[in-house]
Amino acid sequence: MKHEDELLAKWLSGEVTDEQVIQAEGVESLEGLKRLVTAMDNWSMPAYNAAKSLKEFKANRQPRSSKIRKINWRAVGVVAASAAILIVAWFAFFKTNDIILTAEHGETQNFVFSDGSKVWLNDGSQIVYNGKDWISQRSIKLTGEALFEVTKGSPFVVTTHLGSVTVLGTQFNARAWGDNLHVECYEGRVRVNIDSQETILTANESVRSAGGTLLTKQDFTHASPSWQNATSRFYSEKLITVCEELERQFDIKIKLKDADRVFTGTFNHSDLDAALNNICKPLELTYKISTDKKSVVIE
Repeated sequence: MKHEDELLAKWLSGEVTDEQVIQAEGVESLEGLKRLVTAMDNWSMPAYNAAKSLKEFKANRQPRSSKIRKINWRAVGVVAASAAILIVAWFAFFKTNDIILTAEHGETQNFVFSDGSKVWLNDGSQIVYNGKDWISQRSIKLTGEALFEVTKGSPFVVTTHLGSVTVLGTQFNARAWGDNLHVECYEGRVRVNIDSQETILTANESVRSAGGTLLTKQDFTHASPSWQNATSRFYSEKLITVCEELERQFDIKIKLKDADRVFTGTFNHSDLDAALNNICKPLELTYKISTDKKSVVIE
């Protein structure tokens, strides 16, 4: 703890460079420091330059010949409080070692891990992984949908609330929304586990689960997941799951009167009206978009 405390202080003061932090603690530690400082900048506490205030405080302590000056204990208190908050946040971050990456609604995010593996997050999705032990334990918790390109190394495991996907070196897409888990393998091999059920996928094979049951594998020909081309694809999935994806892509709220209907098809992310038409027309449903385009009623 003392070593990390000193490293943090030296990095903040400029005595330690980014490269030295990476060499000592790894690239994830540097990224964590930068996110921590950015987060503190956004806190509600008034902006305060701790280093400058501390310098001024030390200057004020120098003996003066002509008059006596009182120490500004309020300033000292703010400096101490700021430093304490930062150090507590630092240790809280590195005690858990968890790194969280999120794609907000209506956007996608990509990230490169320290081993060279890559992930592309679809909108509204999130992954959590242990940055400290990443090389030896490549384990990720996924909420939503993501495309992974995995380098060779230790087992690479993606866990969702519906099941897990394990690989050694491959490219695959996993989507876990609602009651369905859908996995597509583009290169190599992946193992999909749901409770006691297991199946192996090779390139251009996919499988999905419905209600906790793995269904028959299917072949596909596309070279990448549809969402990377601004399209969402569904295979006999509940209409409520489809509408939740609409809400994420277009940042809207949907009132649905027949949530248990099943939809197979696609919609594009560029036009809300066209997307709703693609979904509602085959199911003989109607929809109404509010004037501000923030809400939709489907019936």
